[in-house]
Amino acid sequence: MIAQPYHLYVERTDVAKNMARYYAMSIEPNLFGDVCLLRKWGRIGAKGQTMIHHFGREEEAVR
Repeated sequence: MIAQPYHLYVERTDVAKNMARYYAMSIEPNLFGDVCLLRKWGRIGAKGQTMIHHFGREEEAVR
């Protein structure tokens, strides 16, 4: 069980460079009792990419 919610979302935009990016991270439990670190990134308005890292404990995911 996760002691507190972990969510981070940041955006970077630069009109002159046609740049519109986002980066999101969250730590969430899965159905098997493990903890997952979800990372999502890409261009704002697009699907982007996702990577999931599995950890046995919340402390490992936070590190």
